[in-house]
Amino acid sequence: MENEKVKSEHWSEVKEVGGSLWHFRFMLWIVCHLPLFLVEVCTAIICFFFWIGAKPVRARSRIYLEHLARVQKRRPDFLGPYKHILSFALSMMEKLLGWKGAIKLNNIETQDDDLNALVDQLNRGEGAFLLCSHLGNMEMLRSLTGYDEYHTQKDFEVFPVVDFSGTSKFNALLRELNPDLMDHVVDANNIGVDTAVWMKDQIAAGNLVVIAGDRTSANSRDRKLETEFLGEKANFPEGSFSLAGILNAPIYFMFAIRKKDFDIKSTYEMHVIRAKTSLECSRKERPERLKLLLREYTSILEKLCLKHPYQWYNFYNFWED
Repeated sequence: MENEKVKSEHWSEVKEVGGSLWHFRFMLWIVCHLPLFLVEVCTAIICFFFWIGAKPVRARSRIYLEHLARVQKRRPDFLGPYKHILSFALSMMEKLLGWKGAIKLNNIETQDDDLNALVDQLNRGEGAFLLCSHLGNMEMLRSLTGYDEYHTQKDFEVFPVVDFSGTSKFNALLRELNPDLMDHVVDANNIGVDTAVWMKDQIAAGNLVVIAGDRTSANSRDRKLETEFLGEKANFPEGSFSLAGILNAPIYFMFAIRKKDFDIKSTYEMHVIRAKTSLECSRKERPERLKLLLREYTSILEKLCLKHPYQWYNFYNFWED
């Protein structure tokens, strides 16, 4: 019965793991007071015991890792779910480091992609719409700009659209750590006409609006786009991709990933790819354009998941309809 529940539950129905807020404060104390190699050792030990006892989490992880294994035509790694859990725990430590200003711009390794095009655009005072994911550290750009770490000549602000379902305790800790950064967050479940107009104004002022494109909405689950991902049909949020058309701004895909999956001292690969699909079209053409935009996004996401399999943090059955 539990396996059936794991296979059918929506991500917003998965309860936040971690107990009381003091557990997260203890995590923050470890990050602030211990050398990073000891942080990694403590995290690995805690995750090992968590992996032994957390059967539902192991099952959710295994669903994703088995899809990867089938695409790569290999047998799944028995310790794969442990590595996945450990990588996720390290990413939480990574977020705390970023939000307390410990990650600097020289930790970022740029790629031969469209970053310079985005930088030039921001230097001209023109904003953009970014589609990110739960692969790697999607907080990286926001935490860097929050401490005046820019790759541009002109300052800009980042306004993420976030669904807070299931992460209330960790978000409370981030708010304690840096209240100003959390004030820039837009609640994905409360977007109306006024919010859309405000976001459009922010982009016109030379800022960035960011949203993840790899989780369907907690409140509008029927608003979805279907495409193949890692060998099987999966649902993606229509709202994230439609918002790009509503805001009528240049669209970029962005991913920040640790080069070494299990090393929080690792440099980060920052991938910035401008979307080839334009949503400036008639209403009749819009559904097909959204599918093209989605396929662009998923092809990049799939490639990066295959390269960094343990850094995609969707612990639920992504392929459940």
